[in-house]
Amino acid sequence: MVVTLRDFIQESLEKVWEDLHNATDDLTHDQLVWRASPKVNSIGFLLWHVGRVEDNFVQRFIQRADEVWAAGGWQEKFGYETRGIGTGFTQEEAEGVATPSLEVIWGYLDEVREHTQRYLSALGWATLPEKPRADRFPQWSIQTILRQLSAHANQHLGEINYVRGLQGLPGALG
Repeated sequence: MVVTLRDFIQESLEKVWEDLHNATDDLTHDQLVWRASPKVNSIGFLLWHVGRVEDNFVQRFIQRADEVWAAGGWQEKFGYETRGIGTGFTQEEAEGVATPSLEVIWGYLDEVREHTQRYLSALGWATLPEKPRADRFPQWSIQTILRQLSAHANQHLGEINYVRGLQGLPGALG
């Protein structure tokens, strides 16, 4: 079987999404919002952040389209209106991100992933070196962004499993 670059990228992103589901689907709301200390983010915040980054990078940054966050009405469903994605938030800003039910969080994340997969399915691979927002991030090509998405989600998956451990829960890597 020959694996294409498209297959590899899509499979990598799907695997981390599956692992994020495995690490969070059994959590109560108290476990979702639990923080080890005032300067540590909750699992709920980390999930939201992973979705916001992917939404922002693929929809807004690469495609210059409306983000799922606003277009899908997720701001209202979360009860938290922002264009922010969590990167660079102060602790107070991070604490201000509402944590709704897992069903709502995963509704958003799954819709973001649907849009990402749709984009990847139509991506012309010759465009990977293109720099879609050279005015803001001149060094970021589409290839760089896609690589970052996988690394970013896996980094926060590790954090989520660490926070699970601090709560006395088993790790959930698949």
